[in-house]
Amino acid sequence: MRAGSLYLRNMKKAVEKYGIRPKKKLGQSFLVDSGVLRREVAYADIGRDDIVLEIGAGIGNLTEALLGQAGQVVAVERDRQFARCLGDLQKRHGHLEVVWGDALEVGWPRFDKVVANLPYQVALPLIFKMLEQRFDRAVLVFQQRLAERICAGVGEQGYCRIGVAIGRVAKVEIVERIKADAFWPRPEVESAVVRIERVKPRFGVPSDAFFKQILEALFARRGEPVQRVVEGSRDRHLPAAILGKVGKKVRNKPVYLLTPREFGQITRIAWEVAGG
Repeated sequence: MRAGSLYLRNMKKAVEKYGIRPKKKLGQSFLVDSGVLRREVAYADIGRDDIVLEIGAGIGNLTEALLGQAGQVVAVERDRQFARCLGDLQKRHGHLEVVWGDALEVGWPRFDKVVANLPYQVALPLIFKMLEQRFDRAVLVFQQRLAERICAGVGEQGYCRIGVAIGRVAKVEIVERIKADAFWPRPEVESAVVRIERVKPRFGVPSDAFFKQILEALFARRGEPVQRVVEGSRDRHLPAAILGKVGKKVRNKPVYLLTPREFGQITRIAWEVAGG
């Protein structure tokens, strides 16, 4: 019998024991491939001095794997149907702390690393919230399509405002793709394991929020040259006056061929023109 099949059977027994009912509206699917779980933990390179944050602990299969490596695990979970199984884990592991609440709303304690199978519907806002914190590395599982967009390079099909914004402050890479049958219940999409390492900002912007607004306004017409986008834009963040300060090379480029640094340049010029 395959180890993955045995793991799935044991997990289903645990689900029955605790009366767990996966909620589709919350995107609850449990990663049941034991090999993927082990590799997910290994990608994070966790040591005994590390405090690891897990978002969406669920039944605790990833949590238990993390507890074998980390000095402390802080698991955030909003669904109280997992209270008994996570409570039993706490009885066996004194270095597990469970924070109950919506991960987008509750405060996060200090942590060194993040390892999590993110709820797909809220993966992106969770990633942005995570990037507001100080940490070394994150290993996250979420929808493959979003992962490809975040990791796409200049000119590639998935290149987008999200990837540019995240790439300014982090090194991001897909380390593994996961088939849907690695989960139970089986989701309708395939997933990926993404490793994120926080880095010093690659270039400066006057405001993260303003930078995101500029990216949104430009990527709304990603195939057109910057000059045409600005001239046709009604967005107050892209006044036509910036064209006189942007070099000809940048003005003539289609948006999807702009480098992240060029987006930063446009942002700084637009900020100056708007008077901050």
